[in-house]
Amino acid sequence: MQLRLKLILMATIPVGVALICMGITTRHQTMSLANEERKLVEAAYLHSKETELRHYVELARSTIERIAESSDASDTDLQKKAMHVVARMKFGDDGYFFLYDQHGQLLVNPEQMAVANVDLCDPNTPSGQTQAKLILDMAKAGGGLVRYEWHKPSSQILAPKLGYVLQVPVWNWVVGTGLYLDDVQETLARIDEHAKNNIAATQRRIYLIAALCMVLIASAGVLLNLKDHRISSVKLRRLAQRVVHSQEEERARVARDLHDGVVQVLVSSKFLLETAQLQQQYAAPQDGVAPNGKALDQGLARLNDALTEIRRVSHGLRPALLDDLGLPAALALLSEQMCKGGATHVRFGPCSEAQPIPNTHATALYRVAQEAVKNACTHANACDVLVSLRIDPRSIALVVQDNGQGFDIQRVLADGNRGIGLRNMRERIEALDGQFSISASRLGTRIVATLPLHAEAGNDTALPHSRFDSSYAPA
Repeated sequence: MQLRLKLILMATIPVGVALICMGITTRHQTMSLANEERKLVEAAYLHSKETELRHYVELARSTIERIAESSDASDTDLQKKAMHVVARMKFGDDGYFFLYDQHGQLLVNPEQMAVANVDLCDPNTPSGQTQAKLILDMAKAGGGLVRYEWHKPSSQILAPKLGYVLQVPVWNWVVGTGLYLDDVQETLARIDEHAKNNIAATQRRIYLIAALCMVLIASAGVLLNLKDHRISSVKLRRLAQRVVHSQEEERARVARDLHDGVVQVLVSSKFLLETAQLQQQYAAPQDGVAPNGKALDQGLARLNDALTEIRRVSHGLRPALLDDLGLPAALALLSEQMCKGGATHVRFGPCSEAQPIPNTHATALYRVAQEAVKNACTHANACDVLVSLRIDPRSIALVVQDNGQGFDIQRVLADGNRGIGLRNMRERIEALDGQFSISASRLGTRIVATLPLHAEAGNDTALPHSRFDSSYAPA
């Protein structure tokens, strides 16, 4: 695994884990706060309900006591009047009062009550026996709150109910009423739903922040990678240029050594042998036998061959015309030399006047032309090769076109043992921010190498004679 990927993972994983832990903690804390709020709301509601019920029941008990204290009727009539008044008392939509005597029997008739569809807790029926027992037991204990479930008059559904009961000492009655708690449950349900929505919204924000953090970290990694890649590409390009420059300098040094050293020795040796040959020709014969000059002739012939080969190698390493007269002249000489002793006709197209060519550009294009012409003559079995050079103020383009048999570009490049020359040509051109293209078919191969001039012309020393007179090109 790459170091940069490890650093990105080391940065993203802790952030992701921290955000997940933050989300879990936030959810836990929010739920805890929601539960606390729910308990507080429920306690507040129940306290208000309890206070409200106590007031209602005390009001009913005081009403009964005032009726009982009046002396204008018999006790039975007063009790009937009290039962009628209590039956007609109501509050809210579903609020009513109930009365039990000292034996636990219902005293209020549901049909006479102000609230319709009332079902009282009758101890004589199976459905109301348990609730009636709770109410009577609480009243005997001094009164208080009673919780049970009962049918709500307005909806006829079973709902939780909070009742409050008190004793009426004057007749030993039990009076009470109740409030249904379904509205409290709905309020608590809304609180729970609101808490869940808040938790979900908070988690979405946390996940969005996490995603943004991941994107920022990934973007920073990508930018860093691109920046490093760009810097590495620039360094590699400079290194390639230095390598090529070093190769050219070494070739120039070897060419100078061959020309100034070995060639001079061979030339002086040739002069000495020629002098000896002339002296032998004009020497008087001894004993009537003329001296044999065959060995000297063979030595001179071998020496001429050695001089020709060394000059060819010296010019191939670093042609003097490239430094003296410029790229067009060197390409013209290359075309002329490749035509000698071969079946391939190499032509160099005339080149128009243009601005000076940088030394690095001229060297790279010359090497590309050298390799391309050599491949056309050696591997493509071409009969005709055209080398042309197009120069304008912004770029210079070298085109090598042959009529050979062509080749499969992809297969040659995929073969590790072949295509080295093509890769070298491409690398030379791309190292100078140029473009290299090659197309091949049965009709021939076309190589185009283009280099920019506007960016490099001021950074490199141009060849002293880059402009070429077309009259120098071989016919």
